[in-house]
Amino acid sequence: MTKGPRRRFLHKLYLVLLERRDGPSIRNGRSLWGLQRPMAYETGADHGHRITVPAGFVTDLASVPRLVWSFYPPDGPWVKAAVVHDFLYDTNGDGRWWDKDWIAPARTFTRAEADDILLEGMRDRGIGRWERTVIWLAVRLGGGAGWRRAGALKAEREALRAQISTAAPRPVAADEEPPAI
Repeated sequence: MTKGPRRRFLHKLYLVLLERRDGPSIRNGRSLWGLQRPMAYETGADHGHRITVPAGFVTDLASVPRLVWSFYPPDGPWVKAAVVHDFLYDTNGDGRWWDKDWIAPARTFTRAEADDILLEGMRDRGIGRWERTVIWLAVRLGGGAGWRRAGALKAEREALRAQISTAAPRPVAADEEPPAI
């Protein structure tokens, strides 16, 4: 039996639609989904870097303009590649999420590399050349604002997290009296 090429996606994708009390969670007119389990992807010619998208990560799937959803739906066969791409954009390519590095070995991907990983992932999923080229060109042309916005949001989240950690009281040992209020 001949083995085919080694697959890059190492897990199934398990998503849950995020909901509030009054309906689905929506950002910019798009439903939000959360990963229920981590999903790993190996990139590079030798599969040398593993990008793990952690459970709890929030995505809007493929960011396709509504006008072309009938041809390129957000949940099309490229969805796994789109989730990895969203994760790279959200972390500005460094894979650092909630104080943990999710890229091994640790490194930072540029925006162009993140877009190329989307293309590589679509190729791995068997997406036709025409479709993957159109999607890749769309993110190359229109993704710059998303990359910059994610960088600003990431910096803001890290600043808030730093404020919270400095404001939090230090842990009290079991044999120590808590400070008086």
